[in-house]
Amino acid sequence: MVARVGPVRSEDELGQLAGQFDQLLSDLQQRNAQLRDWADSLDRKVAERTRELEDANAVLRATRLQLITSEKLALAGQLTAGVAHEINNPIAVIQGNLDVARDILGPAAEPVRHELRLIDEQVWRIYLLTNRLLQVVRPEAYAGNTERLDVGEVAAGCVDLVRHMLKDAAIQVELALTATRRVRISRSELQQVIVNLLTNAIHAMPDGGTLTLATRDWDGHGVTLHVRDTGRGIRPVDLPHLLNPFFTTKKQMGTGLGLSISYALVERYGGRITVESTVGQGAEFIVWLRQDGAAAEAELDDRVS
Repeated sequence: MVARVGPVRSEDELGQLAGQFDQLLSDLQQRNAQLRDWADSLDRKVAERTRELEDANAVLRATRLQLITSEKLALAGQLTAGVAHEINNPIAVIQGNLDVARDILGPAAEPVRHELRLIDEQVWRIYLLTNRLLQVVRPEAYAGNTERLDVGEVAAGCVDLVRHMLKDAAIQVELALTATRRVRISRSELQQVIVNLLTNAIHAMPDGGTLTLATRDWDGHGVTLHVRDTGRGIRPVDLPHLLNPFFTTKKQMGTGLGLSISYALVERYGGRITVESTVGQGAEFIVWLRQDGAAAEAELDDRVS
């Protein structure tokens, strides 16, 4: 607070000067108050603009990641068009000559039966890898024949397909296949989706746990398929990227294509895959399958969101 002269009875020059001095102090205080208001307003505008720039940078980063992913997919498309053909040709020759060798050797091939079987398995593994790449870049060319399927029956059969992975693992499998509706989808593609989810769940429980496979009727729409594990869970930072092509949390194994291909297959029939997870408590993948196998995006988005 600045001291003022205050009221002066004298109306001479000293009195007038005192009055003008007090008025000057009032004007300065008012100007200081205005300057503080302007400074506060400027701070608010700077903070607001900073937030806008941060949001814009976040959008730019996300867009950049999308462009990088698109570039990767475009590159994969260019490569797989020629590479898959070049790989599959020698693979067919290897498999054909292997079959010829078995026929010629007959019983004499028995001592190397195990080694020949390993060659069969690796040839098939290479074929599946090239096929997966082609599914990413040309999914429409690999659409299977559709039929109305009992999802529970297909899911139970897929457990048998991964039984060898459960043989040495302390994993208990629980089935709750209660869905009564059927869905229109390709059997082989549905099997591929389920086997991939089961495989991921098993890998998430290296020390054992419980794998739950369930189906439920999705009122008015179709069936939901649930694959839950009690493993390590998924970090929140990884959840938004989990279904992106080439993204993987298994650095030493996996191509990052399994989940993205599964999502593309399900989406082709108007479905979705969602993920729920708590670190340390496991994860649950939910596959939303429409009974008519057709896309009705508005309805589905309302229900899944």
